[in-house]
Amino acid sequence: MKNLFILNPVSQHGKALELKDRLGEILHNYGMDFTIRVSSSPRDIEDTVRDNLEAYDSFISCGGDGTVHNLANCLVGTGKNLGCIPMGSGNDIARNLGIPLDMEKAAAIINEGHVRVLDMGRINGKYYYLAVSGAGFDSVVNDLANNTKFPLKGPAKYTYAVYKTLITYRSKKFYIKYDGQEKTLDSMFMVVGNMDSYGGGMRITPNADPEDGILDVCIIKRMSKIHFIKVFPSVFKGEHISDPFVEYFRANEVEIDSDYNFSVFADGEYICKLPAKFEIAKKSLNFIAPKK
Repeated sequence: MKNLFILNPVSQHGKALELKDRLGEILHNYGMDFTIRVSSSPRDIEDTVRDNLEAYDSFISCGGDGTVHNLANCLVGTGKNLGCIPMGSGNDIARNLGIPLDMEKAAAIINEGHVRVLDMGRINGKYYYLAVSGAGFDSVVNDLANNTKFPLKGPAKYTYAVYKTLITYRSKKFYIKYDGQEKTLDSMFMVVGNMDSYGGGMRITPNADPEDGILDVCIIKRMSKIHFIKVFPSVFKGEHISDPFVEYFRANEVEIDSDYNFSVFADGEYICKLPAKFEIAKKSLNFIAPKK
């Protein structure tokens, strides 16, 4: 099996590039047929996959969730395999699939080659994602976390962004349609999950499963800032869904809009502005991961 490893040189503030030679040694020791390519941009990833689609069996992300996200959008529906060597700050997609964060152990998973066929979320009929997408408070948090200059990573980076955003943020009116139902809610934010966590381990949709053929929706309703601060730590265990100001349900299709011009993020990447329609693309991506 021929493997093309695509490495994002800016992951972990450039540390991923420093690991390139060590990764090559590990792959060589496993006797794998591989090529390592250092990407220069999301567009470069797209061009690389398109130009090499017939030449390789598997395309392996060496970076964070954004790199996995970009590769997944290139490979969805192709029948080719996607794999992951986690080198980012959050690595939620890897965590959700049981892929070790240790580089050598993650490479062993690629070498074993067990493939799971996953669902993907689809936004407005053309944008795909693996983990979680949302709009509202978490859109602002994502934007701040992605652009902060503080040397933070993983949960610390997102926790910082959450509390900083909370200082000035106010709830907004959202309009939601799902499976024949409609609601208007004054909410902090809402997410549509295909996996259970984002933001470096925040289990915002703890019951989501990328192999169950349905989306999980979590709505954080209007609440006082004191209550939000009290409830927020529980999201890392997925226990927030028992709070009276949280609504949680499953749906096949979800449409979200708001009076406010919110950005929609998915897997930590900017996708579009609201309105957004979410649906499930069942069994649409082959992913090299441990058995469930």
